[in-house]
Amino acid sequence: ALAESKPGAIQQPIDIAGERMFGTFHRSTISDPKLVLTKTFLQNTILPKTSSRCLSMSATSPTVKGDENMSDPSATIQRPVILMNGMGSNFDSLWRRNGWVDKLQAAGRTVIGVDLPGHGASKDLVGRDAADLILNEAAKHGSVDAIGFSAGAWALLLAASERPALFERIAVLGAADAVMTHEMYTAAMNQPIIDGLRSSEPTDNPMVTVIRAMIADAGNDPDAIAGYLASDKRFVSVEGLGRITADALVIDSSGDGAGQSDLVAKTIPGAQHVTLEGPDHFEIPGVAQCVDATISFIDSDGSRVSK
Repeated sequence: ALAESKPGAIQQPIDIAGERMFGTFHRSTISDPKLVLTKTFLQNTILPKTSSRCLSMSATSPTVKGDENMSDPSATIQRPVILMNGMGSNFDSLWRRNGWVDKLQAAGRTVIGVDLPGHGASKDLVGRDAADLILNEAAKHGSVDAIGFSAGAWALLLAASERPALFERIAVLGAADAVMTHEMYTAAMNQPIIDGLRSSEPTDNPMVTVIRAMIADAGNDPDAIAGYLASDKRFVSVEGLGRITADALVIDSSGDGAGQSDLVAKTIPGAQHVTLEGPDHFEIPGVAQCVDATISFIDSDGSRVSK
């Protein structure tokens, strides 16, 4: 949940440790980004195989009409939904403020927030691996659904690859292929951010400026988050993605400076892929279409794809 940005600002190239990444970090929130739904997603998630339900696409969100079971309390899914944030934010600033918690609870789901190490309620868990925090919580329930954004998405993918039986449905937002292929996630690229978070001096590094703003907005501790960035982490591999058995939804954006998630979506067996047109990386979880499409997927056991 990025602090409110100034309308009319322009895109700018961002230099981080000699790498160039194109992104928009100071821009007005896009009110009507176009949602591009793949045929597989429409067939398996939004449109049922047998029902009079029809899909109505509008400029604000996809809506589903005509399914009487949608309001049937007996149809409530009992599995809890785990939510893990991205870097700089926390459960309240990302998921609660953007309406995820209210909408999931309105659908009858139990919501469990698991903050990244060094963030929010996990401030003192800097040395822990984020995937282990997810696994520990999932193991308490035996079967869960889960949603992760950015760093939280990568932690969720690792957890779902290591203990597939714990996860029924997962959704990952902003999990750019370039992170997994190490085109964007290297020690050299992280170090300027770590140094910037540990310093109170002004910075001309746009990424540090953005992350500092998110940390302040969320009430997080910059030193703890710097410690998280500097700590060793396990990371999912392409082979690991192939071991995931959960039904999976991958959401990316054409405007994400980190890139898209084509390899991630193609490698997870049976994964469904949604691309938003317009939002930058940090805007993805706040887009109404993203929220609605993800919750429709997480809550759609009747339209499961074959494993």
